Amino acid sequence: MNAKWTLVVVVLALAFAGSTTHGEEDTPKPINREALTKDVASARQKGLDWLSKNQNADGSWGNNYTVGITSMSCLAFLSASDEPFEGHRGRTLVRGLLFLLNNQKNGMFQTQGKGVSTWSHNQGFATAALAEAFGRCRVCKVQPDLDTDALRDVTEKAATLIVENQAPTGGWGYRPGSQSDEGSTTVCAVQALVSAGNYGIEIDSNTIEKGFEYLKKCQNVDGSFHYIQGDGMSMKGGTAAGVATLALMRKFDFQVMINSYNFLLKFSPAAMSAPHTPWFFPYYGHYYGCMGMRLIGQEFQGDKKFDEDTSRYIAETQRDFVGWQQDDGSWPNKGWVLNQETGETV
Repeated sequence: MNAKWTLVVVVLALAFAGSTTHGEEDTPKPINREALTKDVASARQKGLDWLSKNQNADGSWGNNYTVGITSMSCLAFLSASDEPFEGHRGRTLVRGLLFLLNNQKNGMFQTQGKGVSTWSHNQGFATAALAEAFGRCRVCKVQPDLDTDALRDVTEKAATLIVENQAPTGGWGYRPGSQSDEGSTTVCAVQALVSAGNYGIEIDSNTIEKGFEYLKKCQNVDGSFHYIQGDGMSMKGGTAAGVATLALMRKFDFQVMINSYNFLLKFSPAAMSAPHTPWFFPYYGHYYGCMGMRLIGQEFQGDKKFDEDTSRYIAETQRDFVGWQQDDGSWPNKGWVLNQETGETV
């Protein structure tokens, strides 16, 4: 995972939430919430400054996975302000969005990378970024120097391609037309379609429901999730992604969500931060973990136990992120690396 990809995931995780790493068996120390809130705000600003300074000349971020990394970078800027198109950061965001618009053809984003074929990740992240940008254009006072009609058109075409490439199981594979499927690609696809639908783009509801059903069928008895339906492999970060995605269901599935929610609480942010398997993705797990806990907290707002548990989970994650940040505003590589030469992962 290169520095750019790592950093945008952390900035987004801090956004969903509104110290040094501790081990799985450690008891987390009490958190000074007031001080942590200030530290988180400072960390986000430093991270966004780093991204602004390290944007490529063509508006992208990253090396081999520029579409996915640029999409996540744009989402980080969109999450950072009520007026994301304002000032220097707004211009940085617009350059990133223009890169995405210029690197698709009829809504199709390219497959990138030397290792795993990552079309579904690129397509999902890019569709979500453009959908969120289009949605913000409708409510922001400061408007970007973008053709919003073209932005909507590309988002609609990109979402349509996701729908057309759903596998018979209800999941999504790595490549267009794939008949196979897996959890992380399905998460990207479903979240992108929900985002597009939120901003007036017509999406076949059956496609989204089939995606939800696929993810639900991936759940183990203990509440965790398989990597691929039926493979028997428990993915900790993948469980967080499942929670964050299933929490978007129109009809909240209580049993599925509570089982996975309880699994994450028991597993804990400390364990997500600590190396536990060769397939170790702490930033991925924390990003989706914070998203899921925020959505669950909103669903059960006013329930004291849910309020306390979700806020504690998020605060413990924030404490790790703040402690890991480097002096230049970036975050260090942590976890499994797909390509040791490039330092980038899927």
